Amino acid sequence: MDGQRRRHRLTRAQVAPRPVSPITGPQASQSRGPGPPCRPFLYWLRSNLHKGRAMITLLFLSPAPKAGKTALAAALALHLAYQGRRVLALRLGDRAHAAAAHDARLFAGLPFARGRGGAPLTPEEALRLASEGERPVEVLFLEADPGPTAQTAAEQADARVVLVLRGVSGAQVEVARAAAETLGDQLRAVVATAVPERQVGVAQEALAGTGLPVLAVLPEDRTLYAPTVADLIEALEAEVILGEPDLEQAIEHILVNPISADPGQPYYARRRNKAVITRSDKTDLQLAALQTQTDLLILTGGVPPSPYTIDRAAGEEVPLLLTRLGTREAVSRLEDVYARSRFTGEAKLERMRALLLAKADQRLLEALVARA
Repeated sequence: MDGQRRRHRLTRAQVAPRPVSPITGPQASQSRGPGPPCRPFLYWLRSNLHKGRAMITLLFLSPAPKAGKTALAAALALHLAYQGRRVLALRLGDRAHAAAAHDARLFAGLPFARGRGGAPLTPEEALRLASEGERPVEVLFLEADPGPTAQTAAEQADARVVLVLRGVSGAQVEVARAAAETLGDQLRAVVATAVPERQVGVAQEALAGTGLPVLAVLPEDRTLYAPTVADLIEALEAEVILGEPDLEQAIEHILVNPISADPGQPYYARRRNKAVITRSDKTDLQLAALQTQTDLLILTGGVPPSPYTIDRAAGEEVPLLLTRLGTREAVSRLEDVYARSRFTGEAKLERMRALLLAKADQRLLEALVARA
């Protein structure tokens, strides 16, 4: 009966215009509505009941991309895996969708995945995959975009939904309210991400006044939104001319060379975890940067660097990138790379896990993943 009431609310909520729903998406009126359980779902249900326990399914949704649902799902899954829980994270969606494919590959590369997944799946495929094997999955993490796929997953798997909002504004609060009305008691947690540090308190008060289950309000974090070495190479159309850089390393700071440099000046030394951009013919500036802790040296102008720079960089084990772009154009291309950088790499994963555990409502977190 509870499942029927939830499906009834999903149908009724589609009648009146409201903000884009993170569950039904902009085409909610085209939803198939309630219907009989599909065969893969019945197979999953029989399999798990036969094993003596029902699998917990967490469904991560957001009304817009770049909210951080991939990072949250991966971080929480890793946390439970560290606790000894058998978990699996899968991405739902269209195999031709580049962002979904990226997320699926990230989930497949997590330590506990054992090669499962790797491509976007339908809800039926995800449930079937989770039911296979001798060791049943205890907690299944699903990520989906708004639309019919998300609605199907929520209904068929009786999922506990985690709603992820990027920032907290009046519009975002209304989206959360609409999701609560649509999902009913399936909405188990709301997480706000990328909130400016000085606005965290205000955001917490705004969400607390809604009566929604607020799991965490996460502040902006430089590591999480920093571009990786691979992002920089792609944006600058650069080639690696020395070393073997870790393509998934997050670069938190990008420094552009000053007009002149004293090898003893503190300009380069004031930042760690940095890349330095300088003209390829400015050997003095390159050597000054290499005297400090530099993770990557980016040379502009397309001219091969001096042998002095190559020798010093090899000795310090600092990779060199060379781009044909001028310094000004290179900086211009990197202006929005922070906004476009995708979640990837061990450093970002561990940082999100630590941030979530530090900021989360622990009682709500325990209830979210508690066995039924």
